[in-house]
Amino acid sequence: MRMKARSALKAQNPASDPAVDFALVEALRTEISGKFRQGGIRVESAAAGFALGRHWNDSGGRFTRSLTFPAT
Repeated sequence: MRMKARSALKAQNPASDPAVDFALVEALRTEISGKFRQGGIRVESAAAGFALGRHWNDSGGRFTRSLTFPAT
C-alpha cells in the first residue's frame, strides 16, 4: 500500500516513537508478507538503497514493523 501526503503533516503511532514528519506529496509504503524478518528486511532494504532505522515486533512475534531511511 502506498499513502501520499496531500499536505505537510506530523504522524505518530501512540505505540511507537518517534513522530514522523511528512512533506507535501511524500509517500509511505507498506507491505504485508509472512516472509519478512529483521535480517531479511535489512538485506532487501540495503539492496534498494535504504538502511533499517528501527524495527518493532508484537509480543507474540507474529507481526513486525520497520522504519527505513535512504542510505547515506
